[in-house]
Amino acid sequence: MNLPDPQAPKAFENDLEFSYKRLRMLTQASAVSVLILTGTVFVFLYRQVVLVRRQTAELSKYISDVERSGVPEFFEQVRGKFNEFRKQNPDFNPIYAKYFGTNEPVARPVAVTNIPPGAAKAGR
Repeated sequence: MNLPDPQAPKAFENDLEFSYKRLRMLTQASAVSVLILTGTVFVFLYRQVVLVRRQTAELSKYISDVERSGVPEFFEQVRGKFNEFRKQNPDFNPIYAKYFGTNEPVARPVAVTNIPPGAAKAGR
């Protein structure tokens, strides 16, 4: 006759308990790992934001310096001269289109006043 061994269920319970403890430890280790990874990514992104803000401030200062120096006006003059040259020499069209596109140079804006056109003559 085969009698069930009283130690067998006890061993099974211990094995199940051991597996549960290992699974719990693995879950906790995974949670700590995700927490560390999240913190590392946060620090990295924060440093990138600080760097981008610093570079943006430097770039905006540089752009304002360039705009005050008169370089854009010089470029527009050069573009206008190249446009005139292009109209006289059609062979230059592919080079002009490559670097300046196909648009004509922007016309200089006319000074705008808030005075209606008829009011200036009436005041004389």
